[in-house]
Amino acid sequence: MTRHFTLLTLLSILFFTLPSCNNFEGPQTVPAYLRIDTMLLSCDYYTYGANTHSFTDAWVYIDADLIGTFELPAMIPVLEQGPHEVEIRPGIKVNGIAQTRADYPFIAAVDYPDLILVPDSVITLRPVFNYLPDGDNFHVRWIEDFDGGFVSLEATTSSDVSFNRVNGPKAWHDPAGIYSSYSGQFVLTSDTLEFRVVTSEQFEDLPTTGSACMLEMDYKCSDTCMIGLYYKDGSIYDYPFYRVNPTCESGVDPDQWKKVYINIGPYLVENEHAEYFKLYISSWNPRNDGTQYFYFDNLKLIYRDR
Repeated sequence: MTRHFTLLTLLSILFFTLPSCNNFEGPQTVPAYLRIDTMLLSCDYYTYGANTHSFTDAWVYIDADLIGTFELPAMIPVLEQGPHEVEIRPGIKVNGIAQTRADYPFIAAVDYPDLILVPDSVITLRPVFNYLPDGDNFHVRWIEDFDGGFVSLEATTSSDVSFNRVNGPKAWHDPAGIYSSYSGQFVLTSDTLEFRVVTSEQFEDLPTTGSACMLEMDYKCSDTCMIGLYYKDGSIYDYPFYRVNPTCESGVDPDQWKKVYINIGPYLVENEHAEYFKLYISSWNPRNDGTQYFYFDNLKLIYRDR
């Protein structure tokens, strides 16, 4: 199982990670500078869910050539002057791993077609990104933000507890405070052993040919939990593939939210003959040594066709 998991993790890294370079050539010795301190995401809530993101890097192109990948906040030297096309793409940590940085393939680039570059001057950019149009090539397949009347995750027969919908200070709230009021919470106490919820829907149309497929998720937790797949290929199989690490000390009710982008594409390829897939979240408390807290919000399953 360990060897199998490691191989798929490497496939995930190779699938998303692209080479970058920070070297410049030419006679110019004094650069112009692009300053990017932060990047924003704007999206229609009813199509794409909340505008939560964790963009960590800027992938910068000058006249369609990649000049480098820069961790934010960034002061970016550009050995060009005069009008040039500057394109910015947002970068993420695939599977939450710093070594697997990649540009996010579901977000449209921000283009500045005629940016005037002046040596020894600074241009501050604050790009606002949008998802690709939901349509023929890009699909928002599933969203669960716990704000609707129906929760599309249900407890399995092995689960001792189920999700609670919570609001107030423990819930995730969008910056404008308009759409998000509730989050999903479960608590494992000393007299409970297992939590496991699975999507109500069977996903029969997920890409199994190597296309990008991502699970976005906001979370905070005091213990480890697991993300996995149930899939049917004759029989029903249980395939845990991603371990979510605690965001705070064990037994402490957490306050800080994190966001992760989990690439599930390689696991779909590995099981390309499956009739359908279902996602699940699980945790267990075999030590029976106290109360553990788990919160989730803004789960999105999105993918792109080749």
